[in-house]
Amino acid sequence: MFSLRLATRDDIQQIVELRIKFIKEIRIDTPTDKMDEYRKVMSNYLKKEMSSGNFIAWLAISNNEIIATSGLITIQRQPQLWNMTGQEVYIMNMYTKPEWRRKGIGTAILEKLIEEARNRGIEAIKLHATPMGKTLYEKRGFKIAHPGMYLYLE
Repeated sequence: MFSLRLATRDDIQQIVELRIKFIKEIRIDTPTDKMDEYRKVMSNYLKKEMSSGNFIAWLAISNNEIIATSGLITIQRQPQLWNMTGQEVYIMNMYTKPEWRRKGIGTAILEKLIEEARNRGIEAIKLHATPMGKTLYEKRGFKIAHPGMYLYLE
């Protein structure tokens, strides 16, 4: 059993640690000599972007432990025919601890992120999917558009 909640600045260190676990899972050549610097840089980035409202993250919680997270960052691009405002969100840091995978947690968090994008009037959502996560996004309507995947909201 799990519950969802929005992350606060108090959660930043745990979000960073889950990000590092994610990186270690997908990159064979993880530069371990830069981890302390990365923790500091990523923490500062999240503090700044959360304070401005550009970044929000959803957390899945079980027994007072964060078991999964993902966030979105708002990006301003030039207007396009398929996105007249030029605003889009990028979904990042989608990570579920291995023992909690395949239980609907990623889907639940993804739905919260899509809802947030709609509430912000965003027309385009972008992400980069790992092979493991690709099916989740395709089921929700994301299309491959190199280098990543997009979902255009109506």
